[in-house]
Amino acid sequence: MKTFKRIIAVICYVIIFFIILYNLSNILMHKQIEGRWNMTAKVAGFFNEEPNTFDVIFFGSSHMYCSVDPNVFEEKTGLKSYVFATQRQPLWITYHYILEALKTQSPEIIVVETHMVIEEEDYMDEGTNHTAIDPIPFSKNKIEMIKAAVPKGERRYYIFNIMKYHERWEELKETDYAREYETETDPYKGYVRLTTAAIDIDRQDISKVKEAKQLTEKNRYYLNKIIDLAQQEGIFLILLKSPSNATVEEKMYYNAVSEIAKQRGVEYIDYNDEELYKEVGLDIETDFYDQRHLNESGMVKFVSHFGDYLLECYVEK
Repeated sequence: MKTFKRIIAVICYVIIFFIILYNLSNILMHKQIEGRWNMTAKVAGFFNEEPNTFDVIFFGSSHMYCSVDPNVFEEKTGLKSYVFATQRQPLWITYHYILEALKTQSPEIIVVETHMVIEEEDYMDEGTNHTAIDPIPFSKNKIEMIKAAVPKGERRYYIFNIMKYHERWEELKETDYAREYETETDPYKGYVRLTTAAIDIDRQDISKVKEAKQLTEKNRYYLNKIIDLAQQEGIFLILLKSPSNATVEEKMYYNAVSEIAKQRGVEYIDYNDEELYKEVGLDIETDFYDQRHLNESGMVKFVSHFGDYLLECYVEK
């Protein structure tokens, strides 16, 4: 009996220890919660939304969160949506973001922005990883996300990020303790609003680029896993390349995505193609924040066109 009580006591102490450690990690964690680049708040805000409220969820990198304002999208289509994306998010993190989203939401459509297929490394930098991983609640899926995204020997810094941020005590602000983002929603539903226009955009002629450049094994693996997941869950999947003034080399990677989409029977649309670019009515002098990202003016044009496409290829069928 005494042995049993000791075992229970040890288990209780371990649980309490991990709860304290988890909360300390959340206090010390570097947070992006202010301004337009408040990615911590945008990711955390997703979990504060009412369950099963989104018809469409958008996934991917900055090419996604600059391209769709869910409020404008709803006005155009009548569909509720969220942009569940982070900067430079690779496909292996996107896959686990989809799994995470499906815990609380039952979207009929998911849209995956495919710019990061151009990435040739198997692991991203620490900043990219921490921005995407840190705000995700602790779970088996988060552990699997860390395994996919972080090399062995560094994973402990993501499981218990207090090991990464333990020197931040002197930098802590009231917002680190209050952590209001943990209970609030994001009014922009993940969208990053960019208003200025770049004046030095270079648009290469990619109209004759038909060659496909081989994706890395890891990118191909996770692209297929995303397709498998959508098909298993009965969710309509669209692979999307948002307007980004692609280079010739980037277009080759996007052509590889197109080939995989055709093989797997999945919708794929590349808005860098000349015909679509013109249909949207994009102007490089007014519609881009920088070389790769739409500003608010370009976003409105893109959402109008993509909304029509979505309604035609799925909702009206």
